Amino acid sequence: MSKFAAYPVDKNVKQYDEYKFTLPELYREVAKVELREDDVVREQALTEMRYWIVNNPHIRKCRMDSKFLLRFLRFRQFSVPMACEALEQYLTMREMYPSWFKNLDTSSEKMKDLFMTGATSIVGQDSNGRTVVFFRIARFVPEMFEPPTGGIFIAMLIEAMLEWEEVQIGGLQVMVDYSDMDLKLFEKWSSSELKLIMEAYTRWYPMRYNDTHAAKLPKKALPIIEKILSFTNPKIRERINCYANVADMEKHFEPTMAPIGYGGTLDLDGDINPAVWDRIQQQRDVILGLDRMEIDYDYYAPIWDEQNVALPTETPSV
Repeated sequence: MSKFAAYPVDKNVKQYDEYKFTLPELYREVAKVELREDDVVREQALTEMRYWIVNNPHIRKCRMDSKFLLRFLRFRQFSVPMACEALEQYLTMREMYPSWFKNLDTSSEKMKDLFMTGATSIVGQDSNGRTVVFFRIARFVPEMFEPPTGGIFIAMLIEAMLEWEEVQIGGLQVMVDYSDMDLKLFEKWSSSELKLIMEAYTRWYPMRYNDTHAAKLPKKALPIIEKILSFTNPKIRERINCYANVADMEKHFEPTMAPIGYGGTLDLDGDINPAVWDRIQQQRDVILGLDRMEIDYDYYAPIWDEQNVALPTETPSV
């Protein structure tokens, strides 16, 4: 059940929320060092970005609350022009591919079933403020992860995490165990579909990725994984570390973040995953409320098509 209401999308709202930094001091320091963020910079950037949105006739409806706009400002280290461009890309992505990036409903049984397989765990925050996300690839059931369902699932998790300021500031550390991977997992995915989701996850969603540590990739799966990585933001590819065995990968879990079976005591299936799913479900209305944002499709679609000629096309949402 959703605990939080959807945010307004009227860009001409007369009064904005007063932002308060409520995270632990660690995040204030990370924000200052890595993102150039302090109280003065943040307030000035929010003012400038709101002014730009209000005066952009091609953005018709948009969330104007601080937390939403800070997604993009933090993603672009408080360069307002770059944050505005990132916002345009994000809004256009959602309109161009509604069947992938809209109606991300956490009450869907398909979404719950995918999460409860334990293939994807949002483990928590490490001592550097990074949110650790752990994939146990063997737990993905190919029939459950077919397109577009598998892509919708990951998009839903990203939207949920982007509502958490600790993720906006600290970013993600990704851990991947490929042991016993089912080679049928991506059998029904086309190259254009794989390109679409990887472009979305690593370029168009304002998510900050730190290091990725992956282990035990089967040799037979190497071609498909290499294809997926070819669609990934090059800066993120540079931070991917691969290991021949799980023991070498699990060294990169901090002791307090290591799950059972990976050198630690965290019970992902019994404790962590159910608690995280409850937190995600509490944001159902907030995530669905993003669908109420609106852009001038006729203006943005030709620009998008020109910049993304290799991607599939889709009928726009109404």
